[in-house]
Parts: sequence; structure tokens; C-alpha cells
Amino acid sequence: MRQAIRDMRSGVAGVFALLTFRPDWRKHFDVSAEGVARSFSGVILALPAFFFLIVGVNYFYAENAAAYTADMRFTLVDAVISWARFWLLFPVVAAGVVMVMGLKDRFASWLVVHNWTVFVLVHVQALLLALYPAGLADPGAIGQAMTLYSLLRLFIHWRVAQGAMGLPPIMAAAAASIPLIIDRLILSVT
Repeated sequence: MRQAIRDMRSGVAGVFALLTFRPDWRKHFDVSAEGVARSFSGVILALPAFFFLIVGVNYFYAENAAAYTADMRFTLVDAVISWARFWLLFPVVAAGVVMVMGLKDRFASWLVVHNWTVFVLVHVQALLLALYPAGLADPGAIGQAMTLYSLLRLFIHWRVAQGAMGLPPIMAAAAASIPLIIDRLILSVT
């Protein structure tokens, strides 16, 4: 557990260093086979924030029932599918992307950085949703915050692909968009 906490602290520092274009961001990530496996400790470490996120979404929908349909509520099955999408879909899709692009040697880097980025993004979403039950934001402000979050998420995924794989900006945008598009397609089906 101590190693997982050390990896988490380093990974989070690395994500913020990457996003702020610091040249030394790579030192925070272990892209060895062991580092790739350990980056999945974020699955467990982010569970409390994810639980809070699901509860926060359901609370928000319940409090604003006039604006949302009853089927928008997250069930346990919905939560499990979302968690699987967050952590299992990307490695599969990213493996295909790097094979098609001829960049198999950069898969580990992209996966490790992505895993710790997902850890950070889950916490950011939970924090944004916490503003509503705390009485610090009304439904309109939460909607605007989540819209801004969605836009920033696109930039973050682009930056992760660009930095982790060392791609030019347009190629990074293409690589980053494929997992996001497939995720959106799966989300529309479920």
C-alpha cells in the first residue's frame, strides 16, 4: 500500500507537471512493466472519489428532478460499467491505436500517464459535484462547470497523448480522439 501511495503522489505530480508543460514531467512516471502494473493501483485508490462522484450525480439529479428524467440516475450497474470504461476500455483501444500508428514502444508511457490522469480527473469531477450539496453552486453553475470540465478534458487527453508519445500536435489529437470517440459510442449504447 505504501508503494501505491508513493506512485499516486508521483503520478499526480507528473500529471500536473505535464499539463503545465514542465520539461521534467517524465521523471514522475515509471513506464517499466512493473510501473505499468502499479499504475493500475489508481483503480483502487480512486474508488472513494468515484463513489462520491456517483452519489453526487444522483443527489444532483434527485434535487433537480424537474430538469432531468428519472432514468438519468446512476444504478450500481451503471457505476460498474462507467468504472470499467474508465480503466479497461482505454488500454484495449490504445493498444490498437499504437499498433496502427507503428508506435508500440510508446504504449507503456501513454498507458501509465493516462492511468494517473484518469485518477486526477475522477477527483476533479467529484470536487466539482461537491460544490452543489455544499451549497456553493446552483444547478446552472454546476452545468457550466461540467461543460468547462468537458472541454478541458479534451485538452488534457490531447496533452497526455502528445507528451507521453512525443507526437506532433495534430497526430496527438488524432490518437487521443480515437479512445474518446469509442468511449462516447459505448456510452450512447449503454
